[in-house]
Amino acid sequence: MRVQALKIVPTKVIAINAFWIGYSSDANDQEDISQAWIGFQLGENLFCIYFTAEVVIRFLSFEEKRSCLRDGWFRFDSFLVFLMILETWVLPLMA
Repeated sequence: MRVQALKIVPTKVIAINAFWIGYSSDANDQEDISQAWIGFQLGENLFCIYFTAEVVIRFLSFEEKRSCLRDGWFRFDSFLVFLMILETWVLPLMA
């Protein structure tokens, strides 16, 4: 029972994130997240932390770390998380 619940959590977080993206793009009129209302900043950072942790845990689960490069879904998810980190944490520091 617990294993099934753990499989459902990432799917729910992805769905919530999709709704959050829609809401924040409609309600947030700031171009930079660092200038947005604190609620938007908190939401973006929490999703970024969650998805970064998920990719790190998936990477650590590979017995041979190099084999992660053969997993297409891992590469795709890692690229999406890289873009999210870039948008949420790196670009506001550079602006």
